[in-house]
Amino acid sequence: MRHILGAVFLLVLIALPAAAVDAGHAEGALVIDGVKYQLNFAYAIAKQKNQLTDRNEMTRIILTDRALPDGTKLTDLDDTLPGDLNGVIICVDKQGRVGHVAIQHPTGNFDGGYFEGIADYEYKPHKGDSGTIGGTVSSLRVKTNTMSFTYDATFVAALK
Repeated sequence: MRHILGAVFLLVLIALPAAAVDAGHAEGALVIDGVKYQLNFAYAIAKQKNQLTDRNEMTRIILTDRALPDGTKLTDLDDTLPGDLNGVIICVDKQGRVGHVAIQHPTGNFDGGYFEGIADYEYKPHKGDSGTIGGTVSSLRVKTNTMSFTYDATFVAALK
């Protein structure tokens, strides 16, 4: 039994560095109506307005399938992405609770508005380098009147 536990521990230690994500990148997917969109890039901006409290207390996490175009100002990205990018925008508060989710994909957009206490969305922060934010974001399967979606990704982003 000790040999098995030792082997499992060794495999976990070997797998940890391989699971690390470089700053500015994400690993995961957004699935909309059964169609999978890889989430490869990560961006984040602090001190964003919480529409419920009217205070600049949210951190906006942006995960996309392709890199944002050169010159894109993160402060200009509220609830949509430029061009034909696919991705998810997630706002978390200081306690790490998800308080806003917006989705963009080829057939439309979804904006869940600002909320509190919705258990469908999760953010698990990971400790990282100074000036970065990282973690795992995920959702249960969410069904709207026009689509159903779920997302699950690990990311690290430079915090602007």
